[in-house]
Amino acid sequence: MPEPRQSLLLDDVPVRQQQKQHDLPPVPPPAGYTRLTNRALISIAGADSTSFLQGMVTQNMLMGKEPVRAPRRTGCYSAFLNAQGRVLHDVFIYPMPPGSSSSSSSSSDGAASGDDPAWLIEVDKAEVTNLLKHLKKHKLRAKFTMRALDDGERSVWASWNDEAEPRWAAYNLESDLPSPFSPSSPIAGCVDTRAPTLGSRFVTPGTDDLRTHFPDESKLPGKEVPLATYNLRRILHGVAEGQGEIIRESALPMECNMDMMQGIDFRKGCYVGQELTIRTHHTGVVRKRILPVQLYNGGQDAARFIETPVYDPTTELPLPPSGANISRVSAQKGRSAGKFLGGVGNVGLALCRLEMMTDIVLTGEGSQYSPLQEFKVSWDDGVEEGTPTPHAASEGEVKIKALVPPWVREYILAGGARNSNSSEGLRARDMVEQLEEEAADRERS
Repeated sequence: MPEPRQSLLLDDVPVRQQQKQHDLPPVPPPAGYTRLTNRALISIAGADSTSFLQGMVTQNMLMGKEPVRAPRRTGCYSAFLNAQGRVLHDVFIYPMPPGSSSSSSSSSDGAASGDDPAWLIEVDKAEVTNLLKHLKKHKLRAKFTMRALDDGERSVWASWNDEAEPRWAAYNLESDLPSPFSPSSPIAGCVDTRAPTLGSRFVTPGTDDLRTHFPDESKLPGKEVPLATYNLRRILHGVAEGQGEIIRESALPMECNMDMMQGIDFRKGCYVGQELTIRTHHTGVVRKRILPVQLYNGGQDAARFIETPVYDPTTELPLPPSGANISRVSAQKGRSAGKFLGGVGNVGLALCRLEMMTDIVLTGEGSQYSPLQEFKVSWDDGVEEGTPTPHAASEGEVKIKALVPPWVREYILAGGARNSNSSEGLRARDMVEQLEEEAADRERS
């Protein structure tokens, strides 16, 4: 009887199970843009559309102070939760000009006039039907219409420039500056607040290239790149997206870093799933978070991986499937250290227990972390949790190291959302002053 296999590291994995170099995208360029064909749009328009969304999502749909409050004028990152406070859908929500073609609908769900508020909800394309069912379940007698936009009706884009933050980012931080788009513009957008330098999000009419709407190279630097390149860049920033990585009805919003991504307003009124979210916020302890991870084999030194992953497009490491458990190397079977969510080549995302896989200490109870302890992901054909990861090997084992980007570490050590409002306010004020100075310079010239 043959001896059982002790390891399925790189040398043991059949070639057909390893990721091939030509399957992997190149290193992302410092500036570029991508058409997000994996995302879809749902239109919601009508007199009660804003108040309905206000009671459904984690973000605040109303700006200003009582008693004068108005619907927000720019897009935002947000989420729909279930009643137990678990994430159903991660979304971007964009305001649209009243009477726009996207807000019109022949549905009998309600009536929307040309002057009523209109919104576009950007969601994982595979989740459109589920989100529509969720919205209809809570609609009751609210007056609005909703429908899924057809392919080609509008396009969703991501754009970035590592050397410059979008000049209208201050508006996204609740300043009084007007939107960069005119009130009648068919283009919607927002700053992608999920990580520094992640860029901007745009929704444009039709299928024309984004360059058609932004011909000025200074406003849209770089060239169009494939979706795989955008996904790689997002993973390198530690940002999960869609229900392939943010497993539906599994993770809490703060475990998905939605608090530090400005996707949760802790000052707004009631919404579905608010109770557990607020309770977690007040305790100030989030023991698990999604982090970028480095995959490597037994011959590599994990100590050289510090804060952010090092991507190698020539890697031949096997890629674990989504949902595979993370455990200690050379340790008896015990508590799981986390779950692998998805990846590209030798980098990925995982839901990690912070005090087990990183040096972050959350409470006075003591940390389980040891700098010498290594972790691994092992899997076989029996892994059925989550959803299949593209290019995942049917069985294998690979070592994994959780990395804490500087902005994540700074946020956690500063006490999270309870203490971050002041720094964001100072950042907004500085950017507002800079934009006001630029406007004054233009007037003088």
